[in-house]
Amino acid sequence: MTVTGKYTFQLSPQECDFREQVSLSALGDLILQAAGKSADENGFGMQKLNTENRTWVVSRMAIEMHRFPKWREWINIETWVETVGRAATTRNFRITDNNDTVIGGASTLWAMIDVSTRRAVDLQLVDGLNEVASGIPSIVEKPKHLPSVEEEMVKRHEVAYSDIDFNRHANSMKYVEWMLDCFSLDWHQQHAIKRCELNFIHEVFYGDKIAVFCKQQEELSSFEIKKTDGDGICRMKLVWQ
Repeated sequence: MTVTGKYTFQLSPQECDFREQVSLSALGDLILQAAGKSADENGFGMQKLNTENRTWVVSRMAIEMHRFPKWREWINIETWVETVGRAATTRNFRITDNNDTVIGGASTLWAMIDVSTRRAVDLQLVDGLNEVASGIPSIVEKPKHLPSVEEEMVKRHEVAYSDIDFNRHANSMKYVEWMLDCFSLDWHQQHAIKRCELNFIHEVFYGDKIAVFCKQQEELSSFEIKKTDGDGICRMKLVWQ
């Protein structure tokens, strides 16, 4: 068993925005890729779970960045499992540049579900998972419960083919894109994200209709994605600098 894993990525043009820096959704995807690689290497990743009709789902995520790396830049994402409970496990991340300088970090909370029933699996029964629980704390503040947002509706969307991943639901980073699309290019040009915090509440599927609600308080943005029938899907808090 490997307690920590370290994975290197070079940022491609499609992962970067008009400022030539990695987008938040692309960075989140690389963080999830590192988590997947580490889980596969330790025998409880998607390669094995697919044969057991199970899958991992991320329920909470926090990302803090000192700076967002640029196109062509190489970054390292180090990851480790901190704790394992019955219903959830905490996985943390350290992000460094090519000089091994820390430029950011992340903390995530995961559950495992049965694909057929969509019910949670008891993580204490997952072979090898407890063995990699390191107890090593996160370098960033862990994600917390975010309150509902009942402010102005700023965007509508119907879940499309390009939103769907291999689990046949909307990819979690698509939620981030839908919410960030509520801001203009001028806003993104003049502001940088310091911290992003996410609560993933429910799945959405092809054809579902959703709406994005936003509350803006100076350098703090709070979002909630809801289905048109009112059910909450995802909440996000952004701290800008």
